[in-house]
Amino acid sequence: MRIGNIFNQINNKYKSHNFTNLNFDSRKCKKGDIFFSIKGTKKNGNEFIKDAIKNGANTIVSDYKYQGLKNKILYIKSINVRKTLSYAASKLYNQKPKNIIGITGTNGKSSIANFYYQIMSKNNKLSASIGTLGVKSKFYSKNLDNTTLDPINLHQ
Repeated sequence: MRIGNIFNQINNKYKSHNFTNLNFDSRKCKKGDIFFSIKGTKKNGNEFIKDAIKNGANTIVSDYKYQGLKNKILYIKSINVRKTLSYAASKLYNQKPKNIIGITGTNGKSSIANFYYQIMSKNNKLSASIGTLGVKSKFYSKNLDNTTLDPINLHQ
């Protein structure tokens, strides 16, 4: 896929640069991936740029000042890399449900989500639930390691 399909505000001379997938874990990068260098509370993703490139990433999104093509690697500057990843995942995986319901609060979110999912299912309404209990739908079920999905998995 061309980078211009995801990043429309990028310089025109880079819009034809191709990529294969999105990633924020340098260890999981493969040939042609875009690596999003996210700063965490304990580690800075910029420390793993070389590893991402070694594993095949051909595009780096980071908060570095440098922007452009260097040694066949495209660098894209972002003030908020985490937000840019969410935006890119939304553009790449653009099929969205018609209705999305979010549940907030201190206690009972998983129960409410599960009850709602059961009610919808019993009434033959196509629905899914994503949360602490995992991802559930009529056609798919998966346990989760985290209570909140990362942007790539959420949009997939």
